[in-house]
Amino acid sequence: MNQALTRLILAALVSLALGACAATPGQQETIEEEPVKTYEFEPWDGDGMDIPLDGSSLEAFETSLARVQAHTTPSNYTTLVNAIEYLLVYDLEIKRDRARLAAKLDGQTPYDVLQRVGWRKPAPGKSAAEKGAADATIDI
Repeated sequence: MNQALTRLILAALVSLALGACAATPGQQETIEEEPVKTYEFEPWDGDGMDIPLDGSSLEAFETSLARVQAHTTPSNYTTLVNAIEYLLVYDLEIKRDRARLAAKLDGQTPYDVLQRVGWRKPAPGKSAAEKGAADATIDI
């Protein structure tokens, strides 16, 4: 009698598990794409890497990065982004918090940010924009 009950319970559990795995048509989630942010900037005379970063808020920081991107070369901007990503990971005071990093970089120019990250000579065949974590140290 116990074996029959055990088999019955096991069969019920298996059928429930298989029923849960069956594909049931569900409501499809509609994913709205984020609108692409567009920025308008006043003209800047000179190198975009001399524009001070605004770290008063995360949104202001992103806007100032977009302004730097608009007024500098793609390789310089890529190097700046790599330096910021490096600081996010390896600056222990920041704790991978982008808002905290923005506040710490408030008022600094991109050149100041690059100086904080002590880039070593790139490996043979790497350009300045391809530098990564293995090519850097933090200068405090």
